[in-house]
Amino acid sequence: MKQIVFLLFMAVAVTLVGCGGDDPINGDELKTNELRSKYNEKVVGSWFQEKQTDANKVFEQLHFSADGKVTGYAKWLHRTKAVVGGEEVWTDWKTEEDGDLSGEWYLAWEKGQSWIYLHVTISGSNYTWYSGKYPFHEATAEDLDFESPFWRINNNTYTTYEKGISSPSF
Repeated sequence: MKQIVFLLFMAVAVTLVGCGGDDPINGDELKTNELRSKYNEKVVGSWFQEKQTDANKVFEQLHFSADGKVTGYAKWLHRTKAVVGGEEVWTDWKTEEDGDLSGEWYLAWEKGQSWIYLHVTISGSNYTWYSGKYPFHEATAEDLDFESPFWRINNNTYTTYEKGISSPSF
């Protein structure tokens, strides 16, 4: 009888161990799941931004899909200063990018950095526009804010994209 109880006990123990399911998620995964449930639906959709400085004109139209794909269009013009006749003048605008973009995206949390980031890899015809983790600030019904690698050179950390579809003004 002791042998039967022991075998029955072992069978139940093995069954319980075998049915333990997936490993529990860690803190980063839990926080990532929370932020995705809060922001993913807000990020999905069409967004655009346009910025101009004396040296750059940039327009981006991005469409973030629920399946993690991103497509869009970008136009980037650039110019420099040159000395002509002893006077510093701006050169003509040069087109750096004018074409379609495509890539992938997802939101995640990284405990070690204590930050929410938008991981984006977007390539155009001439450049890889984004490739990496960019600090994410907010997504609302009207605005999407994340740190743009392009505008970081102008000490502007976050770029605000407006909801909708537009065309460049230049």
